Amino acid sequence: MQLVLSSRAAKNGLHSGLLTAHIEAMKVTQHVQAAVAYASSTDHPIVKDCNSRRIRCQIWSRHDHTLPTAIPVLEWAFKVPQTNGNFTWKLLGSFYHPKVIWWHGYGVYIGSANLTGAAWFSNCEAGSLIPESELEEDGLRQPLEDFFADIEDQSRPITPEIIADARALLADESEIDAIRQRMRRRLKDSTHSHPFTQESLASVNRVSARERRRTIFLHEWSNTLSYLRIVQARLTEPGNRPDWVPQDVSLGIHTDQFLHAFYYTKVRGDGNTHPVEAWYAENRAKPELALRAAIHWWRETPEAPNREDIVFREWAPIYRELLTPTRLERMTSEEFARIISCVHAIRNHAKYIEFEGTPEPADGDKSKIEAKSLAFGRLIYFDSNALGWHPPKLLHYLLFGGPAADAPLRLFDCLEAPYKPPGLDLSSLGELIGCGLPDSFPPRNDRTNKALRSLGWDVHVRSPNRE
Repeated sequence: MQLVLSSRAAKNGLHSGLLTAHIEAMKVTQHVQAAVAYASSTDHPIVKDCNSRRIRCQIWSRHDHTLPTAIPVLEWAFKVPQTNGNFTWKLLGSFYHPKVIWWHGYGVYIGSANLTGAAWFSNCEAGSLIPESELEEDGLRQPLEDFFADIEDQSRPITPEIIADARALLADESEIDAIRQRMRRRLKDSTHSHPFTQESLASVNRVSARERRRTIFLHEWSNTLSYLRIVQARLTEPGNRPDWVPQDVSLGIHTDQFLHAFYYTKVRGDGNTHPVEAWYAENRAKPELALRAAIHWWRETPEAPNREDIVFREWAPIYRELLTPTRLERMTSEEFARIISCVHAIRNHAKYIEFEGTPEPADGDKSKIEAKSLAFGRLIYFDSNALGWHPPKLLHYLLFGGPAADAPLRLFDCLEAPYKPPGLDLSSLGELIGCGLPDSFPPRNDRTNKALRSLGWDVHVRSPNRE
């Protein structure tokens, strides 16, 4: 272990031992993790060097009303994964104050320096650098990995909504600062003001079990959505749309079917195994490279690898026709069954159900799967939840019961009483959100999760050993 200190003993001013360590680390590392509270600039050496060299980089910084992560950093960090899938930046709340930087293969810094220009180039800072070899010798690697895993579990991806909130906070701060200045002048000019002691009482906020489930669900949803948006942005680049994909198909549907084809053609291959974890282990250190290879394969396909063209030509028009506020309000059982038969998650479920007069489908027998899916849709159309809502009314609430951006909040409602509907689970409802709101969300089911995890992103998979 060695001390990493800022020193003014150098002839040319401040000497930053941390910058020296970083320069040496860049010669050997292929993965950097940084847990810091404050980040002020995208010109910071770690940010700039990791991005330009396409080194796997994960940064977690703080976000609260004081804007410890500067707005230009938030804006940049949201956009950069769209061109560099090896770079991720996530946020945590107020009670987060570490300064830990791990250059894998070189060593880990633990000290006082944030990712700010002041910390690295002008402040007096102090810390320790533990070489990579000593992590193993002293049994420190596992606690360090656990530390970053815990941070990742508590973090949230940067979203356009968070950036918009930050801009509003900055405007509020300007107004508040003007008020504070006025209050100081008033106090200074007053002849009757006296200081008062302010005492605080400790309070305990009890969080309900439902609220904890909601928090966990929204964390997982937004985390996975951030990766879907990376894929979606990449598919918009010139030349990444295969010739056989219609020009008018929505980007959300295109993203979903790219992941569908990648999973069933490249990951599953023979169809008899589910090697998602093997793919994840192979690609977790290089998700950008894995995504590039997958999109290169996709854009060169001469035809649909696994009948994705049916979704584009036949299913997408059904979504556009029937998943509207007006049609859902007066939807018949046959119309609802048409929608249900165009949802992958529901088709995979319905094919295992026995319906009187509906033959059991053999592998690959799409017409029998279609018949079972239609029968399943007609059956659950007449079911209702605890509110007395039939499925079309529930879908109306899910898709159009408020702003599109709040659909994940409504999705959580639909997974719990009294909203929970018979026959529709998280995968089917998540897919239906993308079918009805493809400009806001790509369709998403557990197959989506498996495809993203296979590309190297840490996405939760609910059924790792089932289709």
